[in-house]
Amino acid sequence: MNPTHVPTRRATRVRFIVLAFICTLSVLTYLDRICISRVREDIQEDLLLSDFQMGFVLSAFIVGYLLFEVPGGWMGDRWGSRRVLTRIVLWWSLFTALTGSVFYFSWDLFTLLGWEPFVVHFGDRHVAIPVLGSFVALMLVRFLFGCGEAGAYPNISRVVGNWFPYRERGLALGAVFTTARLGGAIAPLVIGTLTRAFGWRRAFWVLGAVGVAWCLLFAWWFRDRPEEKPECNDAERDEIRAGPYSFTAQEAGHAHGPLPWGQLLPSPNLWAICLASFCVGFAWWFFPSWYPKFLKEVHHFSYEEAPVLKEVLEGLPFLCGAAGCLVGGRLSDRLVLVVGRRWGRSLLGLFGFGGAALCFLTGALVRDRVVAVTLLSLACFINDMAVPVLWALAADIGGRYAGTVGGFTNMVGGFGAMITPVLIPHLYNSLSGPIPERWAIVMAVLAIAWFIGALAWLGIDASKPLFPAESEMNGSISGLHEGHRP
Repeated sequence: MNPTHVPTRRATRVRFIVLAFICTLSVLTYLDRICISRVREDIQEDLLLSDFQMGFVLSAFIVGYLLFEVPGGWMGDRWGSRRVLTRIVLWWSLFTALTGSVFYFSWDLFTLLGWEPFVVHFGDRHVAIPVLGSFVALMLVRFLFGCGEAGAYPNISRVVGNWFPYRERGLALGAVFTTARLGGAIAPLVIGTLTRAFGWRRAFWVLGAVGVAWCLLFAWWFRDRPEEKPECNDAERDEIRAGPYSFTAQEAGHAHGPLPWGQLLPSPNLWAICLASFCVGFAWWFFPSWYPKFLKEVHHFSYEEAPVLKEVLEGLPFLCGAAGCLVGGRLSDRLVLVVGRRWGRSLLGLFGFGGAALCFLTGALVRDRVVAVTLLSLACFINDMAVPVLWALAADIGGRYAGTVGGFTNMVGGFGAMITPVLIPHLYNSLSGPIPERWAIVMAVLAIAWFIGALAWLGIDASKPLFPAESEMNGSISGLHEGHRP
């Protein structure tokens, strides 16, 4: 009697369901953070805010975001991404809804207490500052919203490291940031449609409710590691753990003990990544903050004349960025196989940031509206080819501390992004001359930052992990060499 033949089980594809979850999360992050730019004029009219005050409101989100990036990433390393991401999305969904709950008021607390007004001196001007009002309330809500969103992408980076082999990380993160940019692309249309139907306040309430629904489904289904998910079979787990520089089951677990700052902070590699992140944050944040105003003042697109057209044009750079993320993530994975880890990552960063700077500067100088919008959208496409690569570096060099490394580098990038919403109206108002020329000078400053960010990639080396002992052990277990497909 012939022995029974037991066929080899085919690998499941549970990791791609995981990818679907983090991609929908990525859509929500950009949808919720960028939608405020679409209703900026409505908010300023209802709450009596100047452009300068609105710049502070936009920057308040970034301040909260950067302050909690490292803690958010560390919490994911320490307690697992499932618990931390659930809490993150619940928190930011609450403050998304509260953004639509701020109404105009102005309380001069000092006057109520019988004191003299609190006065700030600006040269020859003396300005009385109300201690509490709708401006302060909105700024506080957006700050707390930023605190909530912080840690989302460091934890997503950790999820990708846990659930995907090294050869698929660029593709997975490319998909994540493709959907992020899609969220930015549809944000003006979504918030515009909801605003026309319900008003801008209720539009924020709807977005908050969507985030809560995502949380419930994610917390029920997701697990931090393939080993904890029964639907993921041994064949898929072997695929995920196979190959050089993929996480072992131990590395995919929680990182216990204090953070190894002594190994992190002295690394030139880490600081080169931080410089690139700072520069791209500084330059790119023009799009979610003041790009709508640029379209209106320089190229005369307005919501009053063609609301849907302007919403499409505002979303076009993000749509092009979505395509760039997908192309860049996949291309980086292929380049790593051909030219190795260092230049497989760095070449795309050098090309992406440098090419974006050229297109952005040219788009600022031309006067034809179609050519200008095309060039600015192309800048986003080329720039975003490097964005998933920038995040892949957190998993490449961070190992079990990928969340912390991603949070730290994104925090530094947040400092750059924080400056831009306030700097642009200040610099613009300090210039004289025709409006298009003033905008061209402002955008030239942003383009210079992009060029500097491109040069920073020359100092980034993805082949030098911050914790080489773990990486060498992982590479020796796999028995494979860099440059060969597992």
